[in-house]
Amino acid sequence: MSKIQLNRAYADWINETAYDLFITLNTEVEYTYTDISELISKLFYMAECDVFTYRNRERYKKTCRIKRVVAIEHYKKRTHAHIQVKTLDNFTNEQMIELLNLEYKQLTNTKHDKAFLFNASVIANREAVSNYITKETLIANKQQSDVIDLQSSFIS
Repeated sequence: MSKIQLNRAYADWINETAYDLFITLNTEVEYTYTDISELISKLFYMAECDVFTYRNRERYKKTCRIKRVVAIEHYKKRTHAHIQVKTLDNFTNEQMIELLNLEYKQLTNTKHDKAFLFNASVIANREAVSNYITKETLIANKQQSDVIDLQSSFIS
């Protein structure tokens, strides 16, 4: 299977879940791929504990989770993440964005709203977003694909 076919298969697979939100996370300091992956894991862990409580989140690990796909881009650019998020039941898209934005500001110790650090929107074209986060980038005449980070993603 070629890289193009593989990325297309990833995009089709991600598109099947019908995620609601697209979030781009940046940081004020440079993080490594591993650091930003851990940061995103903490972000969603904190949000899940706030919504479901720590006890329920630990007891019902699969049902008390926020579904998300995380792609971390780190070639030739400052490391940042593109995340597709499924809005929780009984939450509106705006409430979900606000929850994650507040958690991210708390986690990164940011006092002011900076659109550069946390940029979220409702997905209008799922296929375009799925293709975007699985795109290929050209680095030093080699094709490298942005990787779906399995540590910080939660895909059921």
